[in-house]
Amino acid sequence: MGIYRPVQAGQRLFQGEVVERLLEWAPQYDNDAAPQRIIGVRAIRHDFVIVLSQDCDLEKDWRIRQNQPLAETGLKSVIFCPALPAEELRQQQGLTSKKWEVVRQNKDERYSYLAEIPANADSANEGTGALLLDMMGYFTVRTEEVYRQLRINGADTPRRRCTLETPWAEHLQLRFSIYQCRIGLPCDHFVKESERPQLPDPAAPPPAV
Repeated sequence: MGIYRPVQAGQRLFQGEVVERLLEWAPQYDNDAAPQRIIGVRAIRHDFVIVLSQDCDLEKDWRIRQNQPLAETGLKSVIFCPALPAEELRQQQGLTSKKWEVVRQNKDERYSYLAEIPANADSANEGTGALLLDMMGYFTVRTEEVYRQLRINGADTPRRRCTLETPWAEHLQLRFSIYQCRIGLPCDHFVKESERPQLPDPAAPPPAV
């Protein structure tokens, strides 16, 4: 059983799909005169991204877009996460050998390590090495804008490469959901009670103003 399958032009987006050269649009601000004023828009190009939106939402949205490509549907935006060559992101973030083993085995909730993509599972027949996702860096693009970019044909335009098969797509979605559901604690369980910071009593009356 293969981890990936090719994706062809004209199909809907899939949860777990790898897209090449997608553009994320970000506002530019007037940092000197008026930081709150938008003076333009800049394009952020991502070499590879992976779709994290729910597959059922993508499928429902696609039904409408068959006849209305620019429709305002319930799926306002598509969630993506940058997918960098695994060794490149490892070097960027300075992951030590000990930390890297945890990340590579998908035992760190912040990251997702994806196996190399073989050429026969790649729509471009090229394949890539292993990819690594830092799920803190997720972003969204308006749904109609994503499909607009995918309809453009050119040498340096977005290109659909492949998508994760079941259960790997669902496994990735679960990992992303778990990362988003983290609960921040005032202190860890292993900290001795005598060393814990003094927290306000939730039953105490509010201080006088």
